[in-house]
Amino acid sequence: MLTDYALAGVAWMLARALHRSSDSRAAALWALAFGVTGLAALAGGSVHGFGALLPGRLTHVLRVGTVMSVGLGSACLLAGAVFAAVRPGALRRFLLVLCAVKLAAYLAWVALHPDFRYALYDALPAALLVLGFLLQRWIGARSPAAALGTFGLLLSIAGAVLQQARLGVHPEWFSHNDLYHVIQAGALWLLHLAGRELRDAR
Repeated sequence: MLTDYALAGVAWMLARALHRSSDSRAAALWALAFGVTGLAALAGGSVHGFGALLPGRLTHVLRVGTVMSVGLGSACLLAGAVFAAVRPGALRRFLLVLCAVKLAAYLAWVALHPDFRYALYDALPAALLVLGFLLQRWIGARSPAAALGTFGLLLSIAGAVLQQARLGVHPEWFSHNDLYHVIQAGALWLLHLAGRELRDAR
């Protein structure tokens, strides 16, 4: 619970910093992604810490909200990358519609199947696409911030792999979930550095 809440605080702090650093729609979407990631961490931490004390229906609502927020966050990252990489026109609109359709299908599924593994299944394709975007900016534009964002995204993926493998430091005091939250906080910090230089393609 404590590492969940700490992750929420980090995510909201970085969302605020990112929102203030740029007025582009790409950066605004990344800031929104950080904000809903904080909501996911807050809801998930509440389930971990107080689930046994809460009414079953409320616990279910928090669990569904957690999984939905993760999917919304990855969709916002992907949509932000679209705004930064694709100029205004039919292609950008088409890609944004695809992002919306993917998100709608995901939300409909997890409303009935609120299992965190589905959040990871949904986030992986989006993460790989955003990774390609960051690699292109790193290599093509020689952007140090995009390089840091690339490492951040790879760190996030590595954290998810460790979590699913249930690898932690200690089974009670620092479990696989705690390790995942700490890794995610570092990954978000690196990603926010990349997000600070996002500008809408023109």
